[in-house]
Amino acid sequence: MTSSLYPPALHFGIPEKMQPHVRVSASLPDRYQQYRIAQSTDTTYVEAPFGSYITQEIRDPNWIISWQQCFVKEKIRLRPSVSQPMLAMYCILQGNISCRLQGKGKLMMIEKEFGIYYIPSHSQNIADLRPGYYEMICISFSPAFVRKFITHHPSFEEIYQQQQRQARRAALLPAIRMDVSDLKVLHEMRHASEDQELAPYLESRLNDLLSLYFSALTPKYLQNGDQAQKLRQICIYIQNHYHQPLSIAELSKQAGMHINTFERAFKELLSVSPRGYIEHLRLKKAASLLSQTTLSIKEISYSTGYRGANYFTAVFRKRYRCSPREYRKNRLT
Repeated sequence: MTSSLYPPALHFGIPEKMQPHVRVSASLPDRYQQYRIAQSTDTTYVEAPFGSYITQEIRDPNWIISWQQCFVKEKIRLRPSVSQPMLAMYCILQGNISCRLQGKGKLMMIEKEFGIYYIPSHSQNIADLRPGYYEMICISFSPAFVRKFITHHPSFEEIYQQQQRQARRAALLPAIRMDVSDLKVLHEMRHASEDQELAPYLESRLNDLLSLYFSALTPKYLQNGDQAQKLRQICIYIQNHYHQPLSIAELSKQAGMHINTFERAFKELLSVSPRGYIEHLRLKKAASLLSQTTLSIKEISYSTGYRGANYFTAVFRKRYRCSPREYRKNRLT
């Protein structure tokens, strides 16, 4: 069992009619010793009429890495769930899994793909497994760990906010095909030497894995070259002037691009539109001012680039699911 000291872990609910026939153990049977991970701090072996599965976890206050193997003899519908809102990377090493996430609908998790998922607490989710062998890795992150990536990857902000406000609908970032570099990092994590300081080593590998994921989200033609450099300069300009009136047309001229090309390229580079990026910076600053100053709502609205308190309040409520006044009150209490 995980505690509040650690991020939430994913658990698989087994159909109630099978419960009397389920056997749970903290050790692996001899026939499964080949799957044992030496560094694991918590092992769970579950045997049921449909087959069996193994979960092996390494825990840190900033993350939980969970290696999962399922040995399915007959088709089964499991119910993945978490006790607290979870933001995680899920990597499918073997097998394809048909899923349904609460508020998101059906999706297929494909072998050799990984993605970022937000799972609400106690949500109704489904995973359908056909007979075969499945191998997955679930990496659950603490909010503090996630925050480190938001500045460089604004697309992370929205899914992070879903977790912060405990949204009842699941959310996800695109699943991407793993290449040799991604698989190499996962292999290094699994086979880390017992002579190493485990937590710092694994955290470094997790940083590598997330960097590879976000790099893969960016089209190759934008990762280098003049166009990417111009867009990065525009990002810096926006960061320094978000509190002022900004025109997308003027920004596109600064970048030397047609406005349609600019908007498309900007979104491909940052996974957020230019307008969305400006809004992200304004609201982030507004939230900080609400928490750390006694400025009035009107003063904050004008200092963060909004044309009035009413419009600012409407935009803020849409993002944070509460008014600026309620946000300040909750932070102070």
